[in-house]
Amino acid sequence: MYGIDIIEVKRVKEIAEKHDGFLEKVFNKEEIERINKRKEPYERIAGMYAAKEAVSKAMGTGIGKTTFHDIKLKYDGDVPRAEACGKNFYLSISHEKNYAIAFAKLDEDKIELDKDIIKKLKRRDSDTHKGDYGKIAIIAGSLGMSGSAYLSSNAALKMGAGLVYNVVPEELLNIMSIKFVEPIAKSFKTIDAMIEFLKGMDSIAIGPGMGTDESAILKLKLAISFTDKKIVIDADGLNILSKNLKMLKEREEFTTVLTPHEGEFARLCHKSVEDIRENRLELSKEFAKKHKVILLLKGNKTIITDGQRVHINTTGNPGMATAGSGDVLTGIIATLLKSHDVFDAATIGAYIHGLSGDIFANKNSMTTLRARDLIDNLDEVFYEIEKLL
Repeated sequence: MYGIDIIEVKRVKEIAEKHDGFLEKVFNKEEIERINKRKEPYERIAGMYAAKEAVSKAMGTGIGKTTFHDIKLKYDGDVPRAEACGKNFYLSISHEKNYAIAFAKLDEDKIELDKDIIKKLKRRDSDTHKGDYGKIAIIAGSLGMSGSAYLSSNAALKMGAGLVYNVVPEELLNIMSIKFVEPIAKSFKTIDAMIEFLKGMDSIAIGPGMGTDESAILKLKLAISFTDKKIVIDADGLNILSKNLKMLKEREEFTTVLTPHEGEFARLCHKSVEDIRENRLELSKEFAKKHKVILLLKGNKTIITDGQRVHINTTGNPGMATAGSGDVLTGIIATLLKSHDVFDAATIGAYIHGLSGDIFANKNSMTTLRARDLIDNLDEVFYEIEKLL
C-alpha cells in the first residue's frame, strides 16, 4: 500500500497566513513544536502536510474518513515515519524547487499495539484449568441463520473462553452439534431447565441470528432477568429490545453491552439513520446514560460509551463491512466479560476485532475479508499481544 502527495509551498504559506488555527487543525502538539524550530517554517509545514496526505492515500481512505490528527508523524533523528490507526508507515519527504513531495509505504511487518489497551489483558497463569477462563452462553441461531451462532460461538472460544455453549432452538440442535467441534450445542425443552443452566454461566451473549418470534422474545426476557450476569446483546436481540426498552430497567446499572450498527441504533432511538450519522457521539452518550448501559456503536471509528466515558476505536477497515463480522465481535466481548469491567470488555473487544481485520487486510486484501478470517486471525493478534504481557 503506497501513497504519494505533492503540494506547492507557496500555497501552504498562503493558507497558513490566512486561516488562524491552521496548524492546530492539521498537526498535533509535538509536530507543531518541530515546525516552530524553523525560522522559515513553510517548507517544513508543506512537507509534513504532504506526508499526512500520502499516508491517508496509502490507507485507501484519503483525508476525511481518516483525519489529519489520526496520522501522527514521528522522527528517528531526522528520519520520518508515521503511525495511523494501528498501522506504521515508511515516509520520504523531499523538496523540488517550490514543491514538497511525500511518499508513504505501509510497513506490513510491524504491528503497533495500543499499550493502554493491551495492559488491561493478562497472561495466562500456569496453574489454571478451563473453568478459570469462563463458561459462556451464546443464545443465538435459528433455522436458516445457523452461521451467526457458529461465528459467535467460535469467536468466543478463540478468544480464550474455557467453555462455550451455544443455546439454540430444538430444531437446530442436530445441525449445530454436527457443525461444532469445540463449542457445545444446547437446547432445552422447558424454560425452567434453561434457567437452571444459565445460573451456572459467567456471561451471556444473545441475539445473533436468533429471530424475533415469541420464543426469541422470551429468551431475551429470560437472559435480561439474570441481573448477576454480564450480558452482550446484538442483532435480533437489539431489534426485539427496540420495541421493549423497558426490559433494561430490570438490569443492574452498566452490566449490559449493546452493540448496534447505525440501523439498529436508529430503531433503538426511534430516530432516522441520517440523525444517527449526524449526531453519533451525542446520541450514543445520551442513550447510554439514560438506559444505564455500555453502548458500542459500530462503524468507522466505533464509539464505546457509558454516557460519561467515551472511547473511539482506532482499528478496523472497510473490509469488515461483511456478513457475520458483528457476530464475531459479540463472541469476543462475551468472553472478555468474564474477567473484565464491562466498559473495558467492550473497548478491548472492539480493538482486537478491528486489529484482526487490519492484519488480514494488510497481508491479503480488504475485498476478500470474511467474518471467519477475523476469527482465524486472532492467532496473529495474540501472538503480538502476548509479547507485551
